[in-house]
Amino acid sequence: MRQALGRVRADEPEAMTQYFLGVDVGGTKSHALVADESGRALGFGKSGCGNPEGVGYEELTRVIAEIAGQAIGRAGISKDQIAGAGFGIAGYDWPSQRESTLRSIRPLGLTGAMDIVNDTVIGLLAGAEEGWGVAVVAGTGCNCRGWDRHRREGRALGLGPLSGAEAGGEALVRKALQAVSYEWTRRGPATRLTQAFIAHFGAADIVDLLEGVTTERHTFTAASAPIVFRVAAEGDAVARGVIEWAGRELGGMATGGKSSRRAQPAPLT
Repeated sequence: MRQALGRVRADEPEAMTQYFLGVDVGGTKSHALVADESGRALGFGKSGCGNPEGVGYEELTRVIAEIAGQAIGRAGISKDQIAGAGFGIAGYDWPSQRESTLRSIRPLGLTGAMDIVNDTVIGLLAGAEEGWGVAVVAGTGCNCRGWDRHRREGRALGLGPLSGAEAGGEALVRKALQAVSYEWTRRGPATRLTQAFIAHFGAADIVDLLEGVTTERHTFTAASAPIVFRVAAEGDAVARGVIEWAGRELGGMATGGKSSRRAQPAPLT
């Protein structure tokens, strides 16, 4: 009990600091952060893909346990001290997936308040200072969600080519390799992307590159996306066109505008 003069008895503990865990699970990498109630970052964890659509729920459990354990350990606290936890999970798109996703988190044994959202909502929560707005994410894949002033939600499907949400890193690389194919078949102009990808994959020439891609000897992933930006920065018009295409796709998701695919049926001409 506090004394009348505001002093604390030696046998009375100070108010306990509250700690919070935030987790961002993605299609290429996943992060966790422990912060205290003042927002001070105390511990960080990182690992690879945890999107259950790509790796399954067992791997989601493993990834979350890994990164949460790293963050909690580096913060120097125990998991029982976590007052609340929020999880933004790529691949959590529908209410029907909620129980399966929560089941993957329960092995952590957290006792505080907890909730899950699609990973796009993390950006919306962080950036919409007035509680409404639109967030677009473009990582391995891409997605878009928004709230109006009444917290009514608008969203894209985030299902890649199936839903037209196709401007993440993998789609960007796929589009760039399509441009290389266009060059080889003379349906499109020459591009420095060709030599850049030949060098990246260690291919002998353009034929070896395309053969390797189609036979999966060369595997393209979102990690190759920086190549497209580098070649565009060097002045290559085709590479710039690929990036502009992605920008139009992402902008259309945010505004509800027409897809550039419909506006420009020939992707790179």
